[in-house]
Amino acid sequence: MILKNIFKRKENLTEDQKAEKFWNWFEKNQNKFLFLTDITELEKDKLMAEFLSELHKFNQELYFEIGGHPKDEKVELIISAEGILEQFPAVEKLTSCAPEFKNWEVIAFKPPMGSGFAMNYRGKVFDPEKIIYIPLSAKQDPRAIGFNVCYPDFDESEKEIFINGTYLILDAILGEKSVALDIDHLEVIKTPENISDFDFGHLSNIAEYITEKKNVC
Repeated sequence: MILKNIFKRKENLTEDQKAEKFWNWFEKNQNKFLFLTDITELEKDKLMAEFLSELHKFNQELYFEIGGHPKDEKVELIISAEGILEQFPAVEKLTSCAPEFKNWEVIAFKPPMGSGFAMNYRGKVFDPEKIIYIPLSAKQDPRAIGFNVCYPDFDESEKEIFINGTYLILDAILGEKSVALDIDHLEVIKTPENISDFDFGHLSNIAEYITEKKNVC
């Protein structure tokens, strides 16, 4: 008696094959994701979970965002590594394999949005126009970029909230790639009482500071 193998053999696909499989799936299902603002939150959650499940078949460390301005001709599909440097090649691989879509613009990494906005995170408002940073310098490397980000209500018990909120703001201002590659050191601290003694700036201008530091001879 011959017993049939009832277990399916696990696919052993190359990265290129996984990318092709993902984009084949997306091409067939893309229309479901075009009008997420026109459906219920429950329907939206189901679609987002479906998308993430398919994306994780390519790489479990990648994430995505769907959006863009309502008047834009194309909807943005952003593939992100959430700032994890080791996964940057995977983002670049997947987006480079994307075919041309009539209604979609595929973007590698969260792009910079500039300043002029505020963000609410875990009950705290993060406004780059009000948040102060103090530049740091390293004699061994004048071009190293480091700074302390200061909050008057900073408390060690809420350090994680302040750190995460700070990185969310920086991601939006600078873009995911710049935050990961350009910033060498960052600390979140309580605003010093003698802050006027420091050469400080506001996070809304952090992009200009980073550009200046990178251009130091």
